[in-house]
Amino acid sequence: MSKSKVKKLKTATIAITYKCNARCIMCNIWKDNVKDELTPDDFLKLPTSLDDINITGGEPFLRKDIVEIVEKITSKNPKVRLIFSSNGLLSDQITNYMKEIIKINPNSGIGISIDGIGQTHSEVRGIPDAYEKAIDTVKKLQEFGINDIRLAFTASDKNVNDLSKVYDLAKELGVEFTMSIVHNSDNYFNIDTNLHADYENLEKQVNYVINEELKHNNPRRLMRIYYLKGILEYARTGKRALPCYAVDNAFFLDAKGEVFPCNMEETSFGNIKSQGFEEIWDSEKTEKIKNICNKCNKCWMVCTVKNSIIKHPLQVAGQVFLDKLKSYTAP
Repeated sequence: MSKSKVKKLKTATIAITYKCNARCIMCNIWKDNVKDELTPDDFLKLPTSLDDINITGGEPFLRKDIVEIVEKITSKNPKVRLIFSSNGLLSDQITNYMKEIIKINPNSGIGISIDGIGQTHSEVRGIPDAYEKAIDTVKKLQEFGINDIRLAFTASDKNVNDLSKVYDLAKELGVEFTMSIVHNSDNYFNIDTNLHADYENLEKQVNYVINEELKHNNPRRLMRIYYLKGILEYARTGKRALPCYAVDNAFFLDAKGEVFPCNMEETSFGNIKSQGFEEIWDSEKTEKIKNICNKCNKCWMVCTVKNSIIKHPLQVAGQVFLDKLKSYTAP
């Protein structure tokens, strides 16, 4: 009998709800009226090999049973690192839930979306005072003592000129910075009209971040440079700098229980409400999709790029070393 491929799975992105209290211009998740969401017990079906899970939505902190969900996930994967992706609009609610979550899983962090400074962010998120609310959330989380916090910026034609400002804001607040560019997806973002930023503006803004990151020697920050340069290549050519290895060691689980290779690929492998995870993952259908994913150019996002970098350590390290070397001789 062949060995199950489930044990290879290390990374997951899990949307625990599609309910959302924002009305973002680059995302229509909030329009997806999912009534039959996964229950906390459904998460007991997850594989036990996971090291890293991004818990997202919608707005994950709208789920009143989010703490119970964390309990179930952590009971199956005691050492798992949890990162929550939030719009930060519910300052007190988010802070109170994170206080409970940290008790269950100390290895937890949170990303708060900031897509511009002041009114720019509020317009992108479609909510008055969204910027002020999100910053208030960051500060309250810091006051409580949560150290793993990041500002997450999504660049589009609407806000690209604020990218460097948000990077500087993250530095000022003493938190990490992450970014992506807008993507279109039917099975997750539920939109196909997003426009990339003007390439010259994007290049200028991303290079500002790259040059700042090159001043550091932290391996994690240096690896981020490769990811950022990959964003520019993807925006310019529509092609990934590295192959995608979704299915090899990662998956996306949506709020209805459907299992996908990622949040861009629209073919579901099955539903954990009616099937066991091994049954889903060891099927012929999964193997066929894996071959498609290796050649896919639908995205360049952290959730899949992270595993691509792990698969090509020498190539990535070599490129980053050259970039670091050039930074010493740059005017």
